[in-house]
Amino acid sequence: MNSRPASGYLQRWRSIALPYTALRVAGQSSEFLGFLILARRLEPTGFGQLSIVFLVCRYAGLVGDWGALTRGSRDVAAADGYGSTSAFIRHRSRVSVAMAVVTAGGLALAGWPELLPTVAVIFGLGLSRDWVALGREQGPRAAIPAAVQGTVLLVVSLTATTPGGGAIAVGLGYAAAAVTSVSLNRVRAGPTATPTKAPAPWILLAVLATQVTSTADTLLLGALRSSADAGIYAAINRLPNAWIALLTALMFGALPITTRALAEDPVAYHQLRRRSTRVSAIMGFSIALASPVVYLLVPVLFGADYIDGQIPAIILTISTGVLTFSLPLHVFAVTTGHDRRYFLLVGAGSVVNIVLNLIVIPRWGTVGAATATLIAQSLIATLLWSQTVHPPDVKHQQDHPEPLEA
Repeated sequence: MNSRPASGYLQRWRSIALPYTALRVAGQSSEFLGFLILARRLEPTGFGQLSIVFLVCRYAGLVGDWGALTRGSRDVAAADGYGSTSAFIRHRSRVSVAMAVVTAGGLALAGWPELLPTVAVIFGLGLSRDWVALGREQGPRAAIPAAVQGTVLLVVSLTATTPGGGAIAVGLGYAAAAVTSVSLNRVRAGPTATPTKAPAPWILLAVLATQVTSTADTLLLGALRSSADAGIYAAINRLPNAWIALLTALMFGALPITTRALAEDPVAYHQLRRRSTRVSAIMGFSIALASPVVYLLVPVLFGADYIDGQIPAIILTISTGVLTFSLPLHVFAVTTGHDRRYFLLVGAGSVVNIVLNLIVIPRWGTVGAATATLIAQSLIATLLWSQTVHPPDVKHQQDHPEPLEA
């Protein structure tokens, strides 16, 4: 086996990740502006209602996605190591339809029929095939749907004056992304005569646990305090979320490269791991130092109604610094293929987050929620670091033996 220097893999990563990230940033920036407009127009209570429903649909969409947002490009890059791509797509489609039906019924029963367009978020996530292009090292193709999503959401948000109008803006953006993604990433249909079992759910559970750690506090604020508190918290969380979305694009754009490096040249793989961890530590510390700037930005961006979010914004920015450091650790943990172990690590953080939120939100509101997030993210970073220092061997054929058809 010929050894390649880590610089060769870094060059391949840049050729994928830079155009991928540029388009993702364009889409995320447009989406951020769209949500900013909605936050100012709908005020905290209306924006809180929309944010709660959006998060519910996002969770349902992540179930429909079945972990492909995180593991998909790794699976495609691993060729025949993780199962059939076409079977995976069929499974995700079935689950997404089921989740959309259940969620729509729940919204109707809850008395929020005007927010039903948000259900399109489920299809935007569960039908997306961006991970196929990324695994094939086609960075621009993998990010075009995100750019479409953000642009449509922004344009339509300019016409929204009610929570229902905001739901239409969100729904149209995610629906446009789903159509674009499917159109750009055709996959040859695999054999259907032989039944295949569903992919193992460990990465799905890990993704859900990560989302719980990052966003469940908004739902709990709405349940334990008020929609206004949830709206304020959701608004200030858009700032760290925008940064994390950028880094996530960069980091998970590396998954197909790290997967191939681990199989082809373990020495280069470990060099990549050490370099990325050093860089992320510097970036995370810099982000934490920027928390006073975020404190000043909150009323400027969102208006005087959101001034109570300034202190939580400081805490969330420090938490974002911790998450910035740990993002490469997530990538290398997923690369090894030990999906169950990865879920147990991030799942521990989500459990701590929920327990702490139930204790602190009733008394300290948004400040308590932000503090719980900081503690949980610090725990996850510590656990992932312990695995990175002593990484397990790569695990092949984890889910099922059918060959990929990418």
